[in-house]
Amino acid sequence: MDLRVSYYKAQTMEEAYNLAKAEITPEYVEKFKVKADISYNPGSGLMTAKGKGFTLTLKFDDTKVVVDLELSFMLKAFKGTILDTIERKLKKTV
Repeated sequence: MDLRVSYYKAQTMEEAYNLAKAEITPEYVEKFKVKADISYNPGSGLMTAKGKGFTLTLKFDDTKVVVDLELSFMLKAFKGTILDTIERKLKKTV
């Protein structure tokens, strides 16, 4: 677990998941010049993005989203910056 973000707008896991799913799309990820395969699993509250050198997992529960970010050795120096960006986006969205 790299980051926990409490819900600011959503009241339930389902609502938070749907808000995030509407925002975190392949088009949104392309904005960062990164190609990623995004998989959605609303039943378990999981959202996963995998690309070259990284895996991002968002796990939604009743009150928060838990973020796990795995980076290749070459990208580890950017982990703090990436997590800050993800945290800001999630706070605005959920």
